[in-house]
Amino acid sequence: MLVLRLFAALRNLLRFLLPNVPQTALPTLLLPLLLAGCGGGTEVGSVDRLEFPATLEPHVQAEAGMGTVKWNPGHYMAFAADVEDSDVHAGLDEIQDLPFVKGMVLRVFWRQLEPQKDVYDFSRIDRYMALAAAHNKRFGLLLTTKNFIAGKAAPDYLKAPWFDGGVFEVAKFKGTVGDNITLWDSNTYYRLARLVKALAARYDANPWFEVLIINETAFGRPVIPVTDVQKASFYDNLIRVDAIARQAFSHTVVIQYVNFPPPYTRQVVANLLDKGVGIGGPDVFLNDADHERLVYPPIVQASGKVPVGMQVESDCYYARSLGGPWDPPPARELYDFAHNRLHSNYVFWHRVLETAYRPWEKVLAMFRSPEFPATGAGGLETACPTIYARCMAQ
Repeated sequence: MLVLRLFAALRNLLRFLLPNVPQTALPTLLLPLLLAGCGGGTEVGSVDRLEFPATLEPHVQAEAGMGTVKWNPGHYMAFAADVEDSDVHAGLDEIQDLPFVKGMVLRVFWRQLEPQKDVYDFSRIDRYMALAAAHNKRFGLLLTTKNFIAGKAAPDYLKAPWFDGGVFEVAKFKGTVGDNITLWDSNTYYRLARLVKALAARYDANPWFEVLIINETAFGRPVIPVTDVQKASFYDNLIRVDAIARQAFSHTVVIQYVNFPPPYTRQVVANLLDKGVGIGGPDVFLNDADHERLVYPPIVQASGKVPVGMQVESDCYYARSLGGPWDPPPARELYDFAHNRLHSNYVFWHRVLETAYRPWEKVLAMFRSPEFPATGAGGLETACPTIYARCMAQ
């Protein structure tokens, strides 16, 4: 523990003295100091080891055709991380007779997948994917490292000095406090990259595993201010995670939800287009000025080049803008916007039944209406993105 405290103290000192040095370079600068203070490398190794991100640096190169990818665009039903088995059973029964509703997407928090360091629990993925397959439906995973309720997303072991605290609190516009991970820290990045590679080793070759989605780019409003260097390093490491995910899931669609903040999303989007990672957003708002100005244009520009997947979150059913007044749009308007305005290949509809409005029932009614395009991908774009050499429908 003494070595961990020394490491954290030295790292904070270097951040102050060398503000322009990337966060990912700090472990390399710190290692000689630690070794000198400990009289060599033995004592450091006996406590733990530096989690060098260089061992997981992405090697994906931009190329015109980067392999064959499982490709089953269409509509998908989305579930929250705390969904009960009974709701999954009921939802799959509801879409059984709708061939253009291709499957389900499950939100999963990092802490659910890795409850202890290097101890992975993928049992819920296995269980729900098997259930989906029994209904002839595909499975998608929304990997979540940020949440608007603090304490839910990150594993407990991450909340230590070794990972610069692991999380930082963020304030939501509704007055609640959540948290996001310290992705600016090289050790935090390394652990997330390891998780992505473990998921790929298990599921990339599985024909029922359709898509990996990485949660939104929005940083959140930190309760305790962070430095500009930390914020820049956060997005540098997110870019690396996206590239690693594409490299590891070489036969599976990978989508990064991109929304805010604009100074950093430009470089994130450029990396997605270069590496063949899909783009999407966590919300479909029909009349939101910030989304129209900052979020939707890069999605539209990317369509046809990489996959586009849009999520209809619960708030989208009740308002036409982020934080807007009660003004629920018809399900058909949400569909038309995702299709005609954003050129989506995938639309992920949250199965929301908790309120009196019961929006999921309205989505189902739209799917079953005679005027809905009930063939193929339910009217969505199906052409293989140009970044891929070949798309394989299954």
